[in-house]
Order: sequence, then structure tokens, then C-alpha cells
Amino acid sequence: MNKTLISPEKKKKESHWGRKVHSHFTRTKRTADAGKLSFGLGNAKLSKAIATFSLPAGHSCPFADECLSKAARITGLLADGDNCRFRCFAAANECTYPSVRAARWKNLDLLKAAGTVEAMGKLIQSSLPWGLTMVRVHVSGDFWSEKYFLAWLNVACNNPQVTCYGYTKATPWLVKYKKHIPSNFRFTASLGGTHDHLISRHKLKSALVVFSTEEARLKGLEIDHDDSHAFGSSGSFALLLHGTQPPGSEASKAWVKLMKAGIGGYGETSNSRNVIVERPLHIYVTVKDGEVFIPKRK
Repeated sequence: MNKTLISPEKKKKESHWGRKVHSHFTRTKRTADAGKLSFGLGNAKLSKAIATFSLPAGHSCPFADECLSKAARITGLLADGDNCRFRCFAAANECTYPSVRAARWKNLDLLKAAGTVEAMGKLIQSSLPWGLTMVRVHVSGDFWSEKYFLAWLNVACNNPQVTCYGYTKATPWLVKYKKHIPSNFRFTASLGGTHDHLISRHKLKSALVVFSTEEARLKGLEIDHDDSHAFGSSGSFALLLHGTQPPGSEASKAWVKLMKAGIGGYGETSNSRNVIVERPLHIYVTVKDGEVFIPKRK
């Protein structure tokens, strides 16, 4: 086989040109992604085939109660709510990792700056990881406004091949828009919020955090260890307590037992996915003057 000889001078020149091209590409990509939302790719609990999206824990959870915890945006100082029965693992995660906290706040800032249902929907859609068919919405955080809820609802309507799923305490909006929710918008009502009464009244699928496998057994609930119940089942289920808890609390004692038994704990990875395709967003349902509004399709 013939080999073409390249002089050391030419190699050095081409190497320098390659570095310049790579540097230019990196700067261009960073500029293009600056206005995009940040998505993750799986974690220790979830498959790497599942995209994940997060917002600041507590700060974006208007209906949280028993799990309300917040990490201060600048200092990361952790504070639990007055009725906190168990600490939100995501808030503890933000307290420990400033880069995670910053990424989640950036997502919230971008969404609030967008403002409208349509603008937030377009932002989410343009930022969606390409090629994946499942998105865990809110590994951390929740639907912080009705317009934001509708933005995700419209994204689901526009992308029937993508399953958007997660847990939410925003039960008022699950109830209000129940007849408009498509099959690929799968959100489980999370017990322990300010509007739990709506869950039984409207027979919503729910998830309950338990402190032990025995508690789940006594309540007749299966434990979801990998989100398969969340996106693939129609029945209610349990979630096992996870994450460090306030010292001396019942949750803390339960967490120690779980860790000793080797059945507690998982974390989130910072893996991300590049965005390569822009897709237009159509509005299927929105809110106007406080009422549900269905725009006329062109």
C-alpha cells in the first residue's frame, strides 16, 4: 500500500488549521446554544435513552408542601418548608453542586423571559433533544404557572412520537385540562401537595413517597424503581424515599435504614444532548382571559 509522505512543516500547519476550525465550531455552537434550554440524558435511575429536564427545586413548585425544600440561588443554602415531612432530593442536589443549580436557574430564567404559552412552547420545542422519544419533565421542579403547563401540553400535541412524562403536584391544571391531554402527556399526580383532595375526587393516577418497602406493601402499592410505572402504567404506585434528610427526622432514620439495606440512593448525571433540528410549534390549547381557549387551526 502506497503512503503519502507529509512534511513536518505541513503537518504543523494543518494541525494549527484544524485547531482553528474546531475552536470556531465550538464558539459557534456555544453561541447557538446560549438561548436554548438545557436537557440531560438519563441518570442513575433512568435509561440513557430518556431525556431529562429540570428547574430549580422548590422555587418552581407552587403546590409543594410535604416535600418543599429550596437551595438559595446564590449561596446554595438549603431551607426546608414549614410542613416538610421529607426533604426534596433535588434541592439537596442543588445545594451540593453549584453547576447543577446554575443550569436549572438558567432554564427557569429563559422560560420566564419567553413569557407566553406560544413563546415558551417554541423555546421548549426548539431545545428538545433530537432522536429521543421519551422526556422526563422535571427531574427537579414542577409546573410553576398555568401558561408554562400549557406550553408543555402543546409540545406534546406537536410531537405525538415523544412521550412527555413526570410527576406533578399541579393537580388543578391536570384537572382543568384533562379532556385536552393527549396520550403522550403522562403526568402522575404526586401526593403530599397543597391540592391532594383533587386526586381522589377526580380519580387521578398518583404516586406516594414511602419510607420503606414494608409501608408500600401495607398500602398495596408497587414501588417504581425506574419510572416504568410513571410512563407505562395506568395505576397508582409508590416511590421509595431517597436523598439525605433533615437530621433527627423520621425521614432521616428511614433513609439510614434504606442505605444500610442497600436499596437507597441514585443521582443525576450532567450528560447533555445536542440540538440539531428546528420544528414549528402549533398551538392546540391555551388560556385567554383566564378561560380555556382553542385557537382556530389554519
